[in-house]
Amino acid sequence: MKDRITSQISTLLNDETRSRKERVEGLIRLREDARALERAATEGPMAGPEPSGELLRKVDRALERLGYDEAAQADEFSAATL
Repeated sequence: MKDRITSQISTLLNDETRSRKERVEGLIRLREDARALERAATEGPMAGPEPSGELLRKVDRALERLGYDEAAQADEFSAATL
């Protein structure tokens, strides 16, 4: 699963046929997958070693490369702007 996510990060970053928005949306979905993997590693008795956060860092770096600013997005959709 980790290798699949890493491969998908690279694919999304280099896919010029998709718009920036589509690539960001894909990376956000991958971030959710990475978080789920880390959660499973801490909750399951057979999950294996402690999560390192490596996948989340890779996804976050990819989002930064695309110019995605999570704080700006949160401000845009906060209740204060409605």
